[in-house]
Formats: sequence, structure tokens, C-alpha cells
Amino acid sequence: MWIELKLKKISLLVLLLWVLLAQATVPSVNRCPDMVFKDSNENTSVSSTGGGGAFPGVFQFTINGDNTYHYYVPTSYDPLEPMPLMVLWHGAAGPGNANAAAQQMRNYWAATAETHGFIVAAQASTGLNGGWLPVEDSGRLIDIFIDLETRYNIESTRRYVWGFSAGGHVMHAIALNVSEYFAAYAISAGYLDAFANLNGYTPGNATRTIPVFLSVGNTDPFLPNMQSDRTTFLNAGWSENGNFWLDVFNGGHQLPADLPQKAWEKICHFTNLD
Repeated sequence: MWIELKLKKISLLVLLLWVLLAQATVPSVNRCPDMVFKDSNENTSVSSTGGGGAFPGVFQFTINGDNTYHYYVPTSYDPLEPMPLMVLWHGAAGPGNANAAAQQMRNYWAATAETHGFIVAAQASTGLNGGWLPVEDSGRLIDIFIDLETRYNIESTRRYVWGFSAGGHVMHAIALNVSEYFAAYAISAGYLDAFANLNGYTPGNATRTIPVFLSVGNTDPFLPNMQSDRTTFLNAGWSENGNFWLDVFNGGHQLPADLPQKAWEKICHFTNLD
């Protein structure tokens, strides 16, 4: 009994030391799940030094007179500590529905942002039919990052993006084209051959093996395409369950309630300095 008790105490001390050693040098990363996994991955925090933005809560903001986006600032936001930022792209919304689709995506991610301490902002597409115009909308995406980093204290090493369906097709291209700008990205029901590969934005051409989380339903017609994308990423140097994940859930072309949580758990600890 005495030996068993002693071993338990030693185990607890080892675990405590392990957790202490795993504290990230980027303060906000310490909010991520599975902290024991990370220490060797994290580098210096880079604050955007922005300030003056309203918090916490749900907000809408317009840049340059016509770039309106919707965002959520969690209750844990502290102007003295940089916070991660994720920008969201909705799927094809239909004529006149892009603004509503953006609000829906912000609301879809808000609970996970509140739980794990990051800001989410949802951009509205500019296409006449509620779809994405890659050149126009990618410029607006960067404007949103700049605007939020001016008005809030953002962890500049932890910029993330996510896209669903049509938004995911184009977001693949953006993330792979400027892989040094983002820490990691996630895609739901979007695949490379729909846009990215066709325009030369392939995993093989990326300057960095940017971590990516993909998710698709097992009855989604895009499943074979995304399984093919898995092969493309792995052949280009990505590591399965290291910086690449393909999540296949029970369902069709849809967004399951637990998707934001699953995606964030995989990509949250990465920085663009890894």
C-alpha cells in the first residue's frame, strides 16, 4: 500500500512538471486543449497592439463604406492580452442572402469562440448570386484582418480562416497562396479541384505546410473529392494527424453542431511561426 501511494505521488509530480513545461510562450495558446502536446511548437507572441474596440458581445462593422462583416468578441477578451482571430466564409447563399449567411456563420461559431477565447468574424460574399468573387473577396478578407487588428489586441501569429462549401473551395486557394500569413485553416465540404488546383494554388506550391483540418459528411457528394485531397496533401509533405486531418461524420452536405469544436481542437495550438 505504501509503495502504491508513493508511486501515485510520483506520477502526479511528473504530470504536474509535464504540464508546466508545456506552457506555451504564446499566452493565448494555453487555452487550447491537450497542452501537454505542444511546448516545442510554440514561439514568441506578436501583439497587433490594437485597442478601442467594443467588447464583449455580437457586433457588425463596415469598412470602406461597403465591406460589412459580423463578429463576436468573447467575455474573456482582455485588451492587455493578444487574442486569436478566425474569419469565416459561408457557402453559396443565393441572391441577396450573403449578409444573412455571414451572420449565421458567426452565430454557428460563437459558442466555441466563447469557450476557447478567440474572436470570430464572418465575411459576406460579394457575388450577385451570393457566391464568392476570389479577387475582390480575398482583398476584403485581408481588410477585415487589418481592421480588427487595429481595433482589438490580436495575436498576429494566430490568424485562422474557415470556409464552408463554395467558401471552402476558394479558401483553400487563399490559405495555400499566403500560407505564411495564417497559422492554420479549416474547410468544411470544400475541395481543391473546385477552384484552388485549377488556378495553381496547390499544396505542392505552398511555401509552408500550413496545418489544415477538413470535414465532410459520409453521404456528401464531395466526399470522394476530399478523400482525394487527403492523398494530395500527404503526398505534398503534410503529416496525417500531425498537421493534416480529415474528419468524416455521419451526414450529408451540412454543418454538424460539434464541427467548430472539433476543428478548433486540432488547429488552435498552431502559430505561423511554427
